[in-house]
Amino acid sequence: MSVDVSRVKQLRRQLPHAFRLPTATDPRPANRQIAAVCGWAAALGLGGMAVALRAFVGLIGHYRGWYAPTVITVGLLGLACTIAAFASVHHRRLPFALLGVASATLLTGWVVTGL
Repeated sequence: MSVDVSRVKQLRRQLPHAFRLPTATDPRPANRQIAAVCGWAAALGLGGMAVALRAFVGLIGHYRGWYAPTVITVGLLGLACTIAAFASVHHRRLPFALLGVASATLLTGWVVTGL
């Protein structure tokens, strides 16, 4: 399996563009897109609070060595994807792809915590 070095360099150049702060010359994102990203993130936040409460209760009870690192990793991954979605709101599809990954981590958190 060979790695295409030119493709890797191209991806590295594009990544900072996807998550950079907007400048005065950048077009303003549509209100509908901002509202959709905010609404989806709010729903993820409410669901995440339920998972966090269940995880807290699970950590108090019988100790399982895999439980805490798994819940923390899943939660941080979902949080990072949600933050990245806000950072990339000037793009058309990237915020929604990131929120989709965050939704998958929320579902994983529900399964892990037993909700």
